Amino acid sequence: MRIFVLCFMIGCGSLHAQLPLIFHEKFDNNQNGWPVGEGPTYQSKIQDGKFVLITNAEDKGRFVTVTPFLDARKDFSLEATFIQKSGLVDNGIGLLWGREGNQYNAFQFSSNGYYRIYSPQLKGDINKWMPWPKVKPMSQPNRLRVEQKANVLHFYINDELVTTFPALPLYGMGVGFVNNTKMELEVDDFVFAHQVTIHLPSATSPTFKKENLGNAINTAADEVSPKISATGNALYFGRKQSEANQGGIEDEEDIWFSVFEDNQWTLSKNLGTPINSAYANNLIAISTDENTMIFTTRDGFGLRERIADGWTEVKDVGIRYRNEDEFIEGNLSSDGKAMLFTIRNSDNVYYDSNRIERDIFVSLKDKEGKWSEPINLGKDVNTAENEYSPFLAPDDKTLYFASKGWPGYGDADIFMTKRLDDTWTRWSEPINLGNQINSMDFDAYYTVPASGDFAYMSSTHQSIGKSDLFRVRVMNEVKPDPVVLLTGVTLNAQSNQPIGASIYFEDLITGKEVGEAISNPVTGAFRIVLPYGTNYGIRAESKGFFSISENFDLTDVKEYAEVKKDLVLAPIQVGEAIQLKNIFFEQGLAVLKDESKPELDRFIHFLVNNPSIRIELHGHTDNVGTKSVLLKLSKERMRAVKSYLVKNGVAPSRITGKGFGASQPMHINDTEQHRKLNRRVEFIILAK
Repeated sequence: MRIFVLCFMIGCGSLHAQLPLIFHEKFDNNQNGWPVGEGPTYQSKIQDGKFVLITNAEDKGRFVTVTPFLDARKDFSLEATFIQKSGLVDNGIGLLWGREGNQYNAFQFSSNGYYRIYSPQLKGDINKWMPWPKVKPMSQPNRLRVEQKANVLHFYINDELVTTFPALPLYGMGVGFVNNTKMELEVDDFVFAHQVTIHLPSATSPTFKKENLGNAINTAADEVSPKISATGNALYFGRKQSEANQGGIEDEEDIWFSVFEDNQWTLSKNLGTPINSAYANNLIAISTDENTMIFTTRDGFGLRERIADGWTEVKDVGIRYRNEDEFIEGNLSSDGKAMLFTIRNSDNVYYDSNRIERDIFVSLKDKEGKWSEPINLGKDVNTAENEYSPFLAPDDKTLYFASKGWPGYGDADIFMTKRLDDTWTRWSEPINLGNQINSMDFDAYYTVPASGDFAYMSSTHQSIGKSDLFRVRVMNEVKPDPVVLLTGVTLNAQSNQPIGASIYFEDLITGKEVGEAISNPVTGAFRIVLPYGTNYGIRAESKGFFSISENFDLTDVKEYAEVKKDLVLAPIQVGEAIQLKNIFFEQGLAVLKDESKPELDRFIHFLVNNPSIRIELHGHTDNVGTKSVLLKLSKERMRAVKSYLVKNGVAPSRITGKGFGASQPMHINDTEQHRKLNRRVEFIILAK
């Protein structure tokens, strides 16, 4: 059975009595994912509380390994009991560690009284068989133990020290056992202890088990890299080498799609052409509005945007990188301003030209639409091992990623960290998401919708096929900060018909544009995510229209919410009255607040680009106050706006203005919200 807690073993003074126990395998089940099955030359199974390995070829043995986290710099202890039931007595049997492929270290014995230490490191007495009188014969149990302490290996047979040797290099993280030729072998009581501390969520956090998404999603093939929509009801993912792919079984990856209906996922469908081809189609990201898809290209990224009759051809995103590895994963932030991806080059934190390991980088989009050179996230995130599948949550701070370099439960584990500033190189200590999510197998591609309630991920542990997609409820401690999911339609203000538009949202305090999206070119539908804590201005832009901005003040929002709000665009026509919505004044005064600057600067840009347009400004108030005072205030506020425009390059001859006080309300002045809407500045186009 598996015990994945960092407790201390009780023993008789050996090193493993002092090390944190990683797992104690009694083979009551196969929760640790030991390889079982059969082939032409072997059969392996878990039976009656033992691992049974039968090899039937005299020149072919078998490796049996799992992959817990293993750090060569730290002390560890590995032990198990072996019973050779049949076969030649000079047959090698024993423990192995640090395995990757055919490279590994091993401590073996033979039932006729010999032992050896095996390693590709050919030095000293390595690989030589040496006699040892305390080895028990065929059919009797022999217990082997390997301990590494202070970079020295200690080797025990039946609790007696056989020899010591300097620590050997690790080629991978595989630990387990091996035999060399034809035999029947039973293995029991496998113990692995290691001087590592796994940084976990607090003990008070509830844990949730991951659930397989079932046969509607998962097949015998590899399902990888899930992308859950912001709403949580659409799932995009990759399927590798499936007969149903565009290129059949040889097609390395196609993109598939499913929707959540009637409390279940529909049977997944291949997205077909032009999204998929007969070759590998690697979906890096899908935008919050699901109107943009981003893919990998040879040395950058390409995007397709939704159009009335399908999708555009692939356009270059504009990001360039150097990658010495054949693989890459990535993620586009919800605001469209940051692209995170994994690559290997000389900018890696622990770069070694002789080792393949990838780091997470980010490229940032500036206000001109240009992407920065890739920025390494630094040592707070990246290790000397592989990092995988970065996903930046909708709050723009919480990063989920997989890694083989941070202490965990084996192979790749999933971690969470929080961005601490805008350098993108300072992060909180990564938290391992725990053994309900992570296993000794490959666990990665953790992604969450805007609500942050459930996560979707890929794992080879207890899968239907090679790698399956799973869902798990997110623990509060590792949840992203709350956001607002804003949905709506972009509309022609005059006809009330939908139009396709580009959507921009900005921080009204700093004036910085913080996100962008596009609406559906047919329906006008859009969807954006807004992290809480900021006062936002949001506008839609389309050729031939003036953008009417909306204001969303989320400075005090503390929980997830979904809001519907349409964005309207006013045709640029003579006589059209258009409201400047994000204009703010000091209470009872005609003094413009700093939050008004983005809206006014954009209005100036519009007037400069349309030099023949003349306008009339209108100032309006609510009904709180005397008629004369309100009329005066409305005129003064109109003049304050005109003054700002003139000071910033608009000819005064192009602007006239009036104040109307409270005489032309948009709504009855019965609530504070309605009074707020009545306090406004508008303009009318007098000439084009």
